[in-house]
Amino acid sequence: MEGPPAARSGRLAVRRLHHSGPRPLRVLLLGDRAVVGDPGPRHAETLADRLVDRLWLTLRRGVDLDVLTDLTPVLRAVRGAFDAWRLWRYDAVVIALPAEPGALKHVRLRHHLSELLDEVLADAAGTASLVLASPVPRSRHAAKPFPVEELLGAAPSDRIVACPVLEADDARAWAAAVAERLAPLLPAPDRAPAPDSAAALRDRPDDEAERQRALDALGIVESAPDPRFDDLVELARTAFGAQSAEINFLDRDRQWKMAVAGAERGEQPRSTSFCNLTIQSAEPTVIEDARLHPLLRLAPAVRGPRAVRFYAAYPIESADGYRVGSLCIYDSEPRAAEAVNLDVLRDLALLAQAELTGVDTGPIDSPLTSSGAGGTMGR
Repeated sequence: MEGPPAARSGRLAVRRLHHSGPRPLRVLLLGDRAVVGDPGPRHAETLADRLVDRLWLTLRRGVDLDVLTDLTPVLRAVRGAFDAWRLWRYDAVVIALPAEPGALKHVRLRHHLSELLDEVLADAAGTASLVLASPVPRSRHAAKPFPVEELLGAAPSDRIVACPVLEADDARAWAAAVAERLAPLLPAPDRAPAPDSAAALRDRPDDEAERQRALDALGIVESAPDPRFDDLVELARTAFGAQSAEINFLDRDRQWKMAVAGAERGEQPRSTSFCNLTIQSAEPTVIEDARLHPLLRLAPAVRGPRAVRFYAAYPIESADGYRVGSLCIYDSEPRAAEAVNLDVLRDLALLAQAELTGVDTGPIDSPLTSSGAGGTMGR
């Protein structure tokens, strides 16, 4: 099964990058290809690649970066451009302005950007910040950049901040400037999320009709076994020392098993599915002993001959962020949550997600690829 090389939402081309690490943040980067760059070989890194790394180095947290291009068509028809994108999922939004606005004159650009900021702020989480990154010309003979300060003065908001970039032709300079400006605006990892924060909002269950639509669009249910996913669940089972591992998708009233290691393929009612609990939240799900769980203790899987006691899973998302399935490990013996390396479990789920969507990249600096599976995964 080959995923598409890119996904589109309306007129926006979509790319998603991930950096391994705890308590991941979600950031949206919007810009023209001339600024954000096209994905290419790993040695030809773009602003997006650099920004993921820089945020991780600054914050030492996981980073999920969604990249949308192009900015110019959006500015030409701003109203409703993000109707289906659910901007409330993001802890921050970064708009990278081009060095030369091109066909969009400053007066029109100012009007379009003002509309764009209004739309983003209206749909973004209440605590999310918006960073406007704009290049600073090296000399007086260079093209005149857009006066961001004028826009901020016309539409004052303590949630919108300017970020000048001195070396506009250097992805490292862009990333360093944005990360430095953005880092103090992001939520602290040791605080409970505010009710109107992105973390709290994305932790809500997805709209079921939209979630099912996203799953149907992937076209994976009832597909033939795929060695890539079979290998991935076998890696998960072995690395965590679990009896079984699966990649499952929640399809209407059933759970369909796409890949299985240590158990049988097939399906089961969604009403008694462990993974149905996993997709209700953006966070990982860990059940130390299913016999003590109020919703699962009477489920057939908990009372059968190969009774499931321990279960851990991380959700798998569609390209537009709906939780359609999960990667899980489980065992007939109880296990403490502290014994599970949830960062690695997330990395495994993201590897599956990357194969499925064709939009996500695999996690950067994952222990699965950087130092091997042996000594890094929870047992």
